[in-house]
Amino acid sequence: MAIIPINEPELLSLEFFRVALSEDTHEARMRGIDVMRQEVVSMGLPNFPIGRRDAEQKRNRPEFVQWVAETSAARYDAAHECAGIIGRYERKNERKLNVAEEIGKLVWDSIQSQRFQGLHVTGGILEQVRDLAKALGISGARDKDTLRKIWSCYRGVVHLGMAMDYLEDNPETDLHLLHIAERFRQGLSQNCPKGKCKPYVAISEQISFLYISGA
Repeated sequence: MAIIPINEPELLSLEFFRVALSEDTHEARMRGIDVMRQEVVSMGLPNFPIGRRDAEQKRNRPEFVQWVAETSAARYDAAHECAGIIGRYERKNERKLNVAEEIGKLVWDSIQSQRFQGLHVTGGILEQVRDLAKALGISGARDKDTLRKIWSCYRGVVHLGMAMDYLEDNPETDLHLLHIAERFRQGLSQNCPKGKCKPYVAISEQISFLYISGA
């Protein structure tokens, strides 16, 4: 399992990291996370008082300016990579990630209700998603083989988007978004479909986000 520490500015930009998770390989996702970190830094730079003239800033400014200069090329490259990731997300990956997260929600509901339904069996979760997609006219989710591929690709990262949706639907909760995501992640990796000995999602496939407080 990959563990990604998240600081306060990154916590406020988690949608960027969800976009990175929409890439279709683990390696691309990890690179995408690095790219999005650079984007968060770039967005925050205008808030730094580089031009102030008070004594404290005079003492601190040279090192900061040097750091900005030394890292500018990496941020420039990251901006181009970010555009590519967002482009793929908007063209095709957002839909697939959305579908995978909906499958994850049904798995979670099955765990909570102690039914522990299978995904691939007759009448299982994938068939339920397929039938719902057909009824609603949702493209790209009306074929069970396609759903199987989507789930296989994204099952290790659906917990972040699931947590975002939960928080949107339950704004009164005092739970931390990443704590919700971690609860979903653990549930998917600690429970098995009925009659099976392998969990819904192997821990080795998952990416976990860990909040690092600046306090």
